[in-house]
Amino acid sequence: MAFLNPLFLFGLLAAGIPLIIHLWNRRRVVTIDFSSLMFLMAAHRENARRFQLRHLLILLLRMAIIALIALALARPFLTLGLPVASVRAKTDVVIVLDNSYSMAYQDVDGIRFEKAKALATDILETLRHGDSASLILMSDVPNPVFQQLTPDIGSVVAAINDAEVSYRATNVQPSLELAHEMLAESEQLNRELYLISDFAKNGWENVGARLPRPYNRSGARVSLIPVAQGESHNTNIEEIQPSNQLIGVYLPFQLNVTTANHSVAPLARSIITLFIGSEKQKTVSFSATANESLNTSLTYNFSTPGTHTGYFTLTPDRLNIDNRRYFALDVIGEVRVLCVGEQTEYLALALNPRDVSLPSAATDPAVSKDINPDSINSGGVMILPTQCTPNQFESFPLEDYDVIILADVAEITPQAGAQLKEFLRQGKSVIAFVGSGSEVASYNRFSDAFLPAEFGGTLRWTPPQQVRTYQETHPIFDIFRNEGFSTQYAPQFYNGVVLRPTLESKVIARFGDDTPFLIERSDGTGTVLLYNCGLFAQQNSNANAGAGPSSATAYSNDLLVNPYFLPILQQSVLYTAAANNNRVTWGGHIGDTYTARYPRSAGGKATIELKTDTDIPEDDDSDTNNISVVPIAEDGTLQFRGTERPGIYQIEVQTRDSRQRDLFAVNVDAREADLIQIPLQQAAARVGAQAGTDETTEGTTITADAYNMKRHGREIWGELLLLTVCLMLFESYLSNRGTHSVMGTDENALTAGEV
Repeated sequence: MAFLNPLFLFGLLAAGIPLIIHLWNRRRVVTIDFSSLMFLMAAHRENARRFQLRHLLILLLRMAIIALIALALARPFLTLGLPVASVRAKTDVVIVLDNSYSMAYQDVDGIRFEKAKALATDILETLRHGDSASLILMSDVPNPVFQQLTPDIGSVVAAINDAEVSYRATNVQPSLELAHEMLAESEQLNRELYLISDFAKNGWENVGARLPRPYNRSGARVSLIPVAQGESHNTNIEEIQPSNQLIGVYLPFQLNVTTANHSVAPLARSIITLFIGSEKQKTVSFSATANESLNTSLTYNFSTPGTHTGYFTLTPDRLNIDNRRYFALDVIGEVRVLCVGEQTEYLALALNPRDVSLPSAATDPAVSKDINPDSINSGGVMILPTQCTPNQFESFPLEDYDVIILADVAEITPQAGAQLKEFLRQGKSVIAFVGSGSEVASYNRFSDAFLPAEFGGTLRWTPPQQVRTYQETHPIFDIFRNEGFSTQYAPQFYNGVVLRPTLESKVIARFGDDTPFLIERSDGTGTVLLYNCGLFAQQNSNANAGAGPSSATAYSNDLLVNPYFLPILQQSVLYTAAANNNRVTWGGHIGDTYTARYPRSAGGKATIELKTDTDIPEDDDSDTNNISVVPIAEDGTLQFRGTERPGIYQIEVQTRDSRQRDLFAVNVDAREADLIQIPLQQAAARVGAQAGTDETTEGTTITADAYNMKRHGREIWGELLLLTVCLMLFESYLSNRGTHSVMGTDENALTAGEV
């Protein structure tokens, strides 16, 4: 026997109230001397015994009445197979149907998701009139098709038939918690929860030994029904990683592709194909041992700047969703750089080693406008440097330049500062090299406006310092990941400047004594990079001053003649140029929230479209509307949560004077491709469930009789109330009869006395 409202069992304590009243009102025996009435005393004793028995029976009846009322309110029911409990009880069912993309796996006997749908439908067909059901589609987030239990079983069956495999991964616990919450509101005797899944192990990582106690309050019988049969064999593309984050036209770069063979058997031969846009470019074949991950590199050159999209594909297998992976790469084209300083020839040569005869603004400030970009690009040149002095810079036209480099500029005059502020306001970038020759006061005038730090005194190091800590994943330094920037061949720094970064800035690299080496500050779309090092020789009033070579001119470091100088300078220019373009190459997983900033379109709207013409697999015939309109917040932040399909998404944002288009890629979570299963008994132990057995499932069908056998049971609160009424009538009869008997005895006693 069990109870639907067990709290009412506390009402059984009220059954002791009549006993307490009886004991409280119990009369004490008082002995009174009277004349000898032998026969009357004998009759009185016999009547007293009958009177006590009657009152004891009434007391027991009253206690039983209260106890039966409490039991009836607790709603007891029988499920022990007794004849009285052989009636099938009403049942509420919640089906948790796994629709993560691993369920699209093609087994020998069919697709797993189709088998799961057939099993779910068969379970619902065992229900009868008065039963209720609900459906939750399970992936990494629960998708309740019905928010609560519904008696319309046909609608639930139709929803199962219409269900499709998603592109999401698996997380079991949230869906089970939601199912228990639904069943906790049920008032039926039988509450059943069915989890139909392939039980891939990756979806059970966050499930503890059991679900937390609050989610077991439903009291439901949990059943696990697997649809996977035998061992699974699957290959997938795990990751695409470019050799470096900054890619330029006509510069070869590598795309590193990680593939995995999730199988106990070796993979004899598979083919990786590279598509740029929708055009096939390259193919590479590979073989893999059991459960092996491989890295394959493909080299490619882009001939045009901009954001390029593409994807890699694998040879088709039994699960094709994870055989395609998309990417979006920002390719930098022509970058015009203005080098400001007294001696910038070496700087210009480092930016463009291919052409040593580049124009100088010292002879003609507008000569750079006469350069033919096509002739430059045909040779693979991206960076076009122009030189000018600090005096010329105060009135130099800047509209044709992308980046300004301040090379040991001693003083920033108010006119030069105004030029830089306007340049940054247009979303462009500045790179500044400062040293002991910089005038602190002139630089500090602009520390609040756009410079990323406040300047202090000069630092001199003996022995010299090296760059010790830096962000290896930063685009400027990612080319130094393998050998590092702090080797014995790294540049030596003899002196620097005390720098105090502003709140808006972040330190990218530091010297060994924790002094900042590179500080970055982004203001809207403009970026400022500040290097704590001079590039050229400084004049010393004292030949022995400084920690470097002792001469009338001393170098603050050996960076200019170090092999690290050219790559770090070019990476800095390319990084700031990419920031100027504000292109998006974000790549996330299905369900991730895409976030970007469009300060010039604050308060506006963005149109986001999934490009279905070339980026959706050929076997995907969905006609879903792939265009979304997303508002942009007042601070310029755009958040898009509709990344439910893999592919290339295009963002279109309207600014005041132009229309900006950006692209980003979305892929499936590669962890779902590993189809290794959790042992069913282990899964059942974690969630307090019982695994499906042969008595309930036969192939892909459900045996209705086996399910209905478990649904036998009967509430007996009605019978208890009927018994209570009968006892109340009997108690009333005894009480009234006892009263009349007592009255009759008293009358007889009075008559005898009178006689």
